[in-house]
Amino acid sequence: MEFAAIDFETTGFEDGGRNEPWQLGFALVRDLEIVETREWFFGTALTPDFEPIMDQWDDFYPHLSGRRLVAHNIACERTILTRIAPLTKWGPWTDTLKVAKARYPKLPSYKLGDLCEMFGVVPQIEGRTWHDGLFDAVACANLAIRLAF
Repeated sequence: MEFAAIDFETTGFEDGGRNEPWQLGFALVRDLEIVETREWFFGTALTPDFEPIMDQWDDFYPHLSGRRLVAHNIACERTILTRIAPLTKWGPWTDTLKVAKARYPKLPSYKLGDLCEMFGVVPQIEGRTWHDGLFDAVACANLAIRLAF
């Protein structure tokens, strides 16, 4: 089994602005083991053609293209990738939030951090914590491995 767990960090919709991605974390899992991690940073003054992201397209696209993509609550990741490249077929997708809810329907919380703590799979990455794209991508990969969908 191979998949790429991804996590975008975004600016949010503060002050009526656009929700713009500024970081992408990536963890490649092969045979239930994380074999590669990467991250990309983007400027946040996105133009309609996504110039800050497109500057790195040739670097990150090959890591995502043609792979099963895994994210926790995939709406954000799927929306950003679709906005960047609307004619690209991304995925297939697996949502660890949906898998966790289906497998464990009575948990008190389904937040990524809470699930990772419950299952004992919180990443240990020096200088990193929650809401960092790389940290959250590795956390999602760990959770997916634990859920073994």
